[in-house]
Amino acid sequence: MKSEIKYELPVFSSNLEQDPVIESKDMNMEIELIGMDEENRLRKIIIKFNSVLCNKHTSARFTPKLYDSYDRIVELVDSEWLVELKNINKEDFNYWNPKHYIMYLDGIGMFQFIAQGYEVIEHE
Repeated sequence: MKSEIKYELPVFSSNLEQDPVIESKDMNMEIELIGMDEENRLRKIIIKFNSVLCNKHTSARFTPKLYDSYDRIVELVDSEWLVELKNINKEDFNYWNPKHYIMYLDGIGMFQFIAQGYEVIEHE
């Protein structure tokens, strides 16, 4: 499996001001992060995953592989999870054309999303 870095967080997950706030609305999921950037500025980042078909959170203590996703969003191309979903329902899979996104946050764990895409909203 190949992973592609899509976005690097401007804040350090090791220095978050609070636990991430995770919200789910309709088929979208948002993760809000508030933390310090490399210039010690407080930043608020909202990562919105669109049309989420599946998601998973794994504790930091039970994350077997990072896929280069530490403080990043990576896309896992041709993942086993995508193959499994396509085999279950090829017609809907082709309609949604989902991608497998992974993000690892220090001490919090790994978040995985099967979604059409994502967007990042940055506040300084």
